[in-house]
Amino acid sequence: MLKRLASAALLVLGVLAGAGLAQSGGSGSLPLAELVARVQARFDRTPHLHARFQQETRLQGFEQVQRGEGQVWILQPGMMRWDYTTPERQTIIANGETLWLYSPEDRQVIRERVTESLRARTPALFLAGGARLTDLFVVTGPSVQPSGEDELLRLELRPKEERFQVSRVQLGVDPQAYLVRQVTLIDPLGNVTTMSFADIDTEGAVDPSLFQFEVPAGVEVVAPPLMPGPR
Repeated sequence: MLKRLASAALLVLGVLAGAGLAQSGGSGSLPLAELVARVQARFDRTPHLHARFQQETRLQGFEQVQRGEGQVWILQPGMMRWDYTTPERQTIIANGETLWLYSPEDRQVIRERVTESLRARTPALFLAGGARLTDLFVVTGPSVQPSGEDELLRLELRPKEERFQVSRVQLGVDPQAYLVRQVTLIDPLGNVTTMSFADIDTEGAVDPSLFQFEVPAGVEVVAPPLMPGPR
């Protein structure tokens, strides 16, 4: 469960911190190129971010929906902190050098160096190392123009290579502020994870100490599970 939450959080960071979306087709009253430019300009003016999030994961072949919620802090380039409060307390921190996945209930923390292999498997960390989103994804959309204040512009990202553990990423973009307010991840098995963001604050300062982690007394530090490297 911890590894699944971390994977979704890392992918979402790649979207929120992304730069230079690829352009391919699209419809709606706002041309794709203009929408991409406005979203990009918003990213460029957003070096840090704090928000509340809700997450839903639907596993292919199962009716039960896994839900989580908490807070996220992002400080570009490449720093993030996800604090889950439900269904159980968990913390995910990346500071550019080390990735920490901490489960207080298990009294265990997974520690992984941000190596080139991990960057290649995880778009968010690859982006943190200087790559542009255009190196990884092709973006299409929006499929429809919003007809009401609460509707979002929709963009779809498809990876250019098979090495990433996601088949599609769908974005819901605020048509007024051009902030990403919803991210949906679809993996090759058909599992779907959706993260929705609220109370997004791009003005308040984000303390860099949030992205440091001290192992609490009595907590076991373990190596990450072995995962195949990039093809």
